[in-house]
Amino acid sequence: MNSTTHLAAYCFAVLATAACAQVKPLQYQAKWTFGDASAWSWAGEADESILSLKKPSDFKPEVRSPFNLAWFEGGEWESFTLTAEVRLDLFNKGNNDVCIAFGKADATKFYYAHLGEKSDKVHLQLHLVNDADRAPITEKAAKTLPWKPNTWHLVKIVRDVEKGSITVWFDGEEVLSATDKTLGKGKIGLGSFDDLGSFRKVVITAE
Repeated sequence: MNSTTHLAAYCFAVLATAACAQVKPLQYQAKWTFGDASAWSWAGEADESILSLKKPSDFKPEVRSPFNLAWFEGGEWESFTLTAEVRLDLFNKGNNDVCIAFGKADATKFYYAHLGEKSDKVHLQLHLVNDADRAPITEKAAKTLPWKPNTWHLVKIVRDVEKGSITVWFDGEEVLSATDKTLGKGKIGLGSFDDLGSFRKVVITAE
């Protein structure tokens, strides 16, 4: 076994530790869990892996929060930078969305970025789920996101646990920000509140 293979095997065992500060979670397909696995599909392998939500999940969360989330069970993060190429796959109601969740302590404790087409009280917001229906914590939000059909968009989320800061960028433009220290270390999730989308080239870097 060469040194590269040794390193890959070691990082698989300690995914989210300082020894392996950067993780590409879509490379570890067996490490993902789903409320309804039949709603999801995989394409490609390794760096070319794509995770797609192909139909609404037959799943109802305990509190009002996204119905369609896939959770990465390979690590937990406090402060991090996440980058991903994201594609919105449904355009039928003028405010479709994808969501990226983080800081998950359990099924009713996590944050998520709702990346809808237009901002209102629940769409295009940063939300906290804390043993109750999701609640927006956004301080600044863009009015719209320029989603385009059949197009991959670059999303970046930066979280600083000590400061409580959470910032989201979309194609290089800052679109959401908040400050909240309610939750600490937790898991990362991908999906949508009640629409369809795909994710590729996801990278999580521990800070």
